[in-house]
Amino acid sequence: MSWRTLKADGCDWEVRAVASDTEPTEEGEAREILEFTPVGQARPPRRIAIPAGALASLSDEDLIKTYRSARPIGGDFYGRPGKRMPDAKE
Repeated sequence: MSWRTLKADGCDWEVRAVASDTEPTEEGEAREILEFTPVGQARPPRRIAIPAGALASLSDEDLIKTYRSARPIGGDFYGRPGKRMPDAKE
């Protein structure tokens, strides 16, 4: 299967929907999780929730905007995994 790709931050990224929830949320729309996985680079994948089925209709420009909004997984995006941040609640 061929995944959709984009080039951002000096790296190629594969884009795929990794999970979906067909049940509407409180806001009234179904969601799916997009994952941006780096190709040939040691970077953490990034994920974001979007409306279900929206990936097929996203333009390249909208896909890059979505990528910029996605957050890395596998640690915190502030710094070291497990580091207690000063803005964290006790």
